[in-house]
Amino acid sequence: MIPKFRAWFDSEMYDEPVVYDGEFYLDWREFADGETYNDAVLMQSTGLFDTFHQDELFEDDVILWTYFDEFEDSGNARIVYRDGCWKLLDIKTGKEVWDSLFECLENCNVYLAGNIYENPELVEGSS
Repeated sequence: MIPKFRAWFDSEMYDEPVVYDGEFYLDWREFADGETYNDAVLMQSTGLFDTFHQDELFEDDVILWTYFDEFEDSGNARIVYRDGCWKLLDIKTGKEVWDSLFECLENCNVYLAGNIYENPELVEGSS
């Protein structure tokens, strides 16, 4: 799988950034001009998609998960890469929930609520 990234830079999300030889460019035009952006935050794709709209899930996205039967537990979590896999951190406690994002998707409905950069209100008041 070829890694896929998006980037947050200067209060704007770029869905198709260019990464080449360890340098980051916001688009191919800047790549040709040699202009780089070292302050951009890169977010890698998990390669997985939410249950409802098939939206691609990226690092630092915030999801709402509910068990399939909808009578059990549910929660909001931030996607992070930790210990070699995609993990979920509970928004309120900051603690890991589920063993991995993949396990959550196998057992729950998952809805992409936003990300921590474009939707900071999703994580306000979290630890």
